[in-house]
Amino acid sequence: MPIVGRTAGRSPSPQQRDADARLGRAIRVVRHDRGMTLVQVAEASGLSQPFLSQLEHGRTRPSMRSLFRIAAALGTTQQALLSMAAGTTSDEPVRGTGAALVDLETGGARLLLHDPAGADVTEFVGIPTEFGEYFSHERRELLYVARGRIEVELREADDSRFATLEARDTIAYAGLVEHRFRQVGPEPCIVLVIHSGAPDA
Repeated sequence: MPIVGRTAGRSPSPQQRDADARLGRAIRVVRHDRGMTLVQVAEASGLSQPFLSQLEHGRTRPSMRSLFRIAAALGTTQQALLSMAAGTTSDEPVRGTGAALVDLETGGARLLLHDPAGADVTEFVGIPTEFGEYFSHERRELLYVARGRIEVELREADDSRFATLEARDTIAYAGLVEHRFRQVGPEPCIVLVIHSGAPDA
């Protein structure tokens, strides 16, 4: 998919600038459809108004965490926003060597499939070795470890459960359970995150 992550120490390519602009336009379109101002989205997402303005004008790109907060503030999902930015796709293969990524702390993520009435599939590459903030959402979630080893934390009512997953292992849970995962060991990880069930918006 054509959402490109940052390349350290290099200026954005024309393709990256185009991807940034399309994601910014998608966010702006949804914000206008919701009748929300930048100030309202900033307050709801906990992100700054200047950052959101720069994002809508294609002058910066969000992390998946920031995109999650923006999507939640707009009553939609990251996958829906990424799909809008990607536009119409063909049935041609998308080569992994040319994969375009949304920024993560140490790697990236790309949307592989968006089905508004069914499942979304996102690939995460280069996962951080430290836990980040928890995620929580309405849809059921399944993790599949394609490579490497991860530790998953699930938290309900301040009670945490941990599971270690190796390559080809899976785990599924309700999205409303607070959850997060991190890489364990030196081998870079590739993890597929599958969200199932139609989102509310």
